Amino acid sequence: MVRSVKKIPKLRSRGRENRRKLLREAQRLMLQQPDASSVKFSDVFEAAGVSRGSAYRIYDGIEDLLQDIATDWVVNMAAYLRGSRPEIRPATWAELSNFLVRRGAEYWVATEGTLRLLPRLRNASPGSYRLALEAMGLCVGDIFERYFTMPEIPLWPEKLSFYIQLCDITFADSMRTEGRVSEQRIVEAETLMHTYLAFFLPVDLPKKRQAS
Repeated sequence: MVRSVKKIPKLRSRGRENRRKLLREAQRLMLQQPDASSVKFSDVFEAAGVSRGSAYRIYDGIEDLLQDIATDWVVNMAAYLRGSRPEIRPATWAELSNFLVRRGAEYWVATEGTLRLLPRLRNASPGSYRLALEAMGLCVGDIFERYFTMPEIPLWPEKLSFYIQLCDITFADSMRTEGRVSEQRIVEAETLMHTYLAFFLPVDLPKKRQAS
Protein backbone atom coordinates (compact mmCIF):
# COMPACT_ATOMS: atom_id res chain seq x y z
CA MET A 1 0.00 0.00 0.00
CA VAL A 2 1.40 3.39 -0.95
CA ARG A 3 1.79 6.13 1.60
CA SER A 4 -1.10 8.26 0.35
CA VAL A 5 -3.61 5.42 0.82
CA LYS A 6 -2.55 5.14 4.46
CA LYS A 7 -2.62 8.88 5.02
CA ILE A 8 -5.87 9.89 3.32
CA PRO A 9 -8.27 8.64 6.05
CA LYS A 10 -6.29 10.70 8.59
CA LEU A 11 -6.43 13.97 6.65
CA ARG A 12 -8.12 16.86 8.38
CA SER A 13 -10.64 19.07 6.61
CA ARG A 14 -8.01 21.28 4.94
CA GLY A 15 -6.04 18.22 3.87
CA ARG A 16 -9.15 16.64 2.36
CA GLU A 17 -9.89 19.86 0.48
CA ASN A 18 -6.31 19.99 -0.80
CA ARG A 19 -6.61 16.38 -1.94
CA ARG A 20 -9.77 17.22 -3.90
CA LYS A 21 -8.01 20.18 -5.51
CA LEU A 22 -5.00 18.07 -6.47
CA LEU A 23 -7.14 15.32 -7.97
CA ARG A 24 -9.24 17.80 -9.92
CA GLU A 25 -6.28 19.74 -11.30
CA ALA A 26 -4.32 16.59 -12.16
CA GLN A 27 -7.16 15.32 -14.32
CA ARG A 28 -7.74 18.72 -15.91
CA LEU A 29 -4.08 19.21 -16.79
CA MET A 30 -3.61 15.71 -18.16
CA LEU A 31 -6.72 15.98 -20.30
CA GLN A 32 -5.46 19.26 -21.74
CA GLN A 33 -2.07 17.85 -22.72
CA PRO A 34 -1.56 15.77 -25.88
CA ASP A 35 0.88 13.71 -23.82
CA ALA A 36 -0.51 13.23 -20.32
CA SER A 37 2.83 11.84 -19.15
CA SER A 38 4.36 15.31 -19.51
CA VAL A 39 2.40 16.59 -16.50
CA LYS A 40 4.61 16.88 -13.42
CA PHE A 41 3.56 16.89 -9.79
CA SER A 42 4.75 20.49 -9.45
CA ASP A 43 2.41 21.47 -12.31
CA VAL A 44 -0.47 19.95 -10.38
CA PHE A 45 0.06 21.49 -6.96
CA GLU A 46 0.87 24.90 -8.44
CA ALA A 47 -2.32 24.86 -10.54
CA ALA A 48 -4.31 23.69 -7.51
CA GLY A 49 -2.95 26.48 -5.33
CA VAL A 50 -1.61 23.95 -2.83
CA SER A 51 1.80 24.52 -1.29
CA ARG A 52 4.60 22.09 -2.05
CA GLY A 53 4.80 20.97 1.57
CA SER A 54 1.06 20.36 1.83
CA ALA A 55 1.02 18.46 -1.46
CA TYR A 56 3.84 16.16 -0.38
CA ARG A 57 2.13 15.51 2.94
CA ILE A 58 -0.66 13.89 0.90
CA TYR A 59 1.20 12.29 -2.02
CA ASP A 60 4.72 11.06 -2.67
CA GLY A 61 4.51 12.42 -6.21
CA ILE A 62 2.60 12.23 -9.46
CA GLU A 63 2.48 8.42 -9.64
CA ASP A 64 1.10 8.26 -6.11
CA LEU A 65 -1.60 10.75 -7.09
CA LEU A 66 -2.44 8.73 -10.21
CA GLN A 67 -2.92 5.64 -8.08
CA ASP A 68 -5.42 7.56 -5.98
CA ILE A 69 -7.36 8.58 -9.11
CA ALA A 70 -7.49 4.98 -10.36
CA THR A 71 -8.53 3.59 -7.00
CA ASP A 72 -11.16 6.29 -6.53
CA TRP A 73 -12.64 5.53 -9.95
CA VAL A 74 -13.05 1.83 -9.22
CA VAL A 75 -14.34 2.37 -5.67
CA ASN A 76 -16.98 4.76 -7.01
CA MET A 77 -17.93 2.27 -9.72
CA ALA A 78 -18.42 -0.44 -7.10
CA ALA A 79 -20.65 1.90 -5.09
CA TYR A 80 -22.58 2.76 -8.26
CA LEU A 81 -23.23 -0.91 -9.02
CA ARG A 82 -24.11 -1.77 -5.42
CA GLY A 83 -26.69 0.99 -5.38
CA SER A 84 -28.28 -0.12 -8.65
CA ARG A 85 -31.48 -2.14 -8.73
CA PRO A 86 -33.17 -3.52 -11.87
CA GLU A 87 -36.75 -2.31 -12.31
CA ILE A 88 -37.78 -5.96 -12.68
CA ARG A 89 -36.00 -8.63 -10.65
CA PRO A 90 -33.83 -10.71 -12.97
CA ALA A 91 -35.20 -14.17 -13.68
CA THR A 92 -31.84 -15.56 -14.81
CA TRP A 93 -28.20 -14.82 -14.15
CA ALA A 94 -27.89 -13.80 -17.81
CA GLU A 95 -30.45 -11.03 -17.26
CA LEU A 96 -28.54 -9.85 -14.21
CA SER A 97 -25.28 -9.91 -16.15
CA ASN A 98 -26.86 -7.79 -18.90
CA PHE A 99 -28.02 -5.30 -16.29
CA LEU A 100 -24.53 -5.05 -14.80
CA VAL A 101 -22.93 -4.59 -18.21
CA ARG A 102 -25.30 -1.76 -19.08
CA ARG A 103 -24.89 -0.07 -15.72
CA GLY A 104 -21.15 -0.37 -16.17
CA ALA A 105 -21.44 1.27 -19.58
CA GLU A 106 -23.43 4.12 -18.05
CA TYR A 107 -20.71 4.67 -15.48
CA TRP A 108 -18.05 4.67 -18.19
CA VAL A 109 -19.95 7.35 -20.11
CA ALA A 110 -20.43 9.44 -16.96
CA THR A 111 -16.69 9.28 -16.18
CA GLU A 112 -15.39 9.73 -19.70
CA GLY A 113 -12.76 12.26 -18.65
CA THR A 114 -11.11 9.91 -16.18
CA LEU A 115 -11.34 7.05 -18.65
CA ARG A 116 -9.23 8.94 -21.16
CA LEU A 117 -6.46 8.80 -18.57
CA LEU A 118 -7.01 5.18 -17.64
CA PRO A 119 -4.20 3.67 -19.75
CA ARG A 120 -1.68 5.79 -17.87
CA LEU A 121 -3.42 5.12 -14.57
CA ARG A 122 -3.18 1.37 -15.14
CA ASN A 123 0.48 1.60 -16.05
CA ALA A 124 1.25 3.80 -13.07
CA SER A 125 -0.46 1.68 -10.47
CA PRO A 126 -0.77 -2.00 -11.43
CA GLY A 127 -0.89 -3.07 -7.78
CA SER A 128 -3.70 -0.66 -6.97
CA TYR A 129 -5.59 -1.64 -10.11
CA ARG A 130 -5.40 -5.33 -9.20
CA LEU A 131 -6.63 -4.67 -5.68
CA ALA A 132 -9.47 -2.56 -7.04
CA LEU A 133 -10.45 -5.34 -9.45
CA GLU A 134 -10.50 -7.80 -6.56
CA ALA A 135 -12.85 -5.48 -4.68
CA MET A 136 -15.03 -5.20 -7.78
CA GLY A 137 -15.15 -8.99 -8.04
CA LEU A 138 -16.44 -9.19 -4.47
CA CYS A 139 -18.97 -6.46 -5.23
CA VAL A 140 -20.34 -8.29 -8.27
CA GLY A 141 -20.43 -11.52 -6.27
CA ASP A 142 -22.55 -9.82 -3.61
CA ILE A 143 -24.95 -8.60 -6.30
CA PHE A 144 -25.36 -12.12 -7.67
CA GLU A 145 -26.02 -13.33 -4.11
CA ARG A 146 -28.72 -10.68 -3.78
CA TYR A 147 -30.89 -12.42 -6.38
CA PHE A 148 -29.76 -16.04 -6.59
CA THR A 149 -28.64 -18.93 -4.41
CA MET A 150 -25.15 -19.41 -5.71
CA PRO A 151 -23.38 -22.78 -5.92
CA GLU A 152 -19.89 -23.26 -4.55
CA ILE A 153 -17.56 -22.11 -7.31
CA PRO A 154 -13.81 -22.32 -6.67
CA LEU A 155 -12.14 -18.91 -6.83
CA TRP A 156 -15.44 -17.24 -7.72
CA PRO A 157 -14.34 -13.69 -6.73
CA GLU A 158 -11.23 -14.06 -8.90
CA LYS A 159 -13.36 -15.24 -11.81
CA LEU A 160 -15.61 -12.21 -11.37
CA SER A 161 -12.56 -9.95 -11.31
CA PHE A 162 -11.70 -11.28 -14.75
CA TYR A 163 -15.35 -10.71 -15.75
CA ILE A 164 -14.83 -7.04 -14.87
CA GLN A 165 -11.61 -6.95 -16.88
CA LEU A 166 -13.38 -8.34 -19.95
CA CYS A 167 -15.94 -5.54 -19.74
CA ASP A 168 -13.16 -3.05 -19.16
CA ILE A 169 -11.28 -4.21 -22.26
CA THR A 170 -14.41 -4.14 -24.43
CA PHE A 171 -15.44 -0.65 -23.35
CA ALA A 172 -11.88 0.68 -23.53
CA ASP A 173 -11.57 -0.55 -27.11
CA SER A 174 -14.90 1.05 -27.96
CA MET A 175 -13.73 4.38 -26.53
CA ARG A 176 -10.43 4.09 -28.40
CA THR A 177 -11.90 3.21 -31.80
CA GLU A 178 -15.28 4.98 -31.70
CA GLY A 179 -14.84 7.68 -29.07
CA ARG A 180 -17.84 6.34 -27.15
CA VAL A 181 -19.34 3.17 -25.72
CA SER A 182 -21.66 2.25 -28.58
CA GLU A 183 -24.76 0.07 -28.38
CA GLN A 184 -23.09 -2.52 -30.59
CA ARG A 185 -20.15 -2.82 -28.20
CA ILE A 186 -22.50 -3.08 -25.22
CA VAL A 187 -24.25 -6.00 -26.92
CA GLU A 188 -20.85 -7.53 -27.65
CA ALA A 189 -19.93 -7.18 -23.98
CA GLU A 190 -23.21 -8.81 -22.92
CA THR A 191 -22.55 -11.76 -25.23
CA LEU A 192 -18.96 -12.08 -24.08
CA MET A 193 -20.03 -12.06 -20.43
CA HIS A 194 -22.65 -14.76 -21.07
CA THR A 195 -20.09 -16.97 -22.76
CA TYR A 196 -17.58 -16.51 -19.95
CA LEU A 197 -20.01 -17.05 -17.06
CA ALA A 198 -21.54 -20.10 -18.75
CA PHE A 199 -18.28 -21.95 -18.10
CA PHE A 200 -19.01 -21.77 -14.36
CA LEU A 201 -22.76 -21.36 -13.88
CA PRO A 202 -25.64 -23.73 -14.64
CA VAL A 203 -28.29 -22.53 -17.06
CA ASP A 204 -30.68 -21.85 -14.18
CA LEU A 205 -29.92 -20.70 -10.66
CA PRO A 206 -32.40 -20.91 -7.77
CA LYS A 207 -33.92 -17.48 -7.30
CA LYS A 208 -34.06 -15.93 -3.86
CA ARG A 209 -37.41 -14.75 -2.62
CA GLN A 210 -37.92 -11.03 -2.58
CA ALA A 211 -37.94 -9.67 0.95
CA SER A 212 -41.36 -8.42 1.98
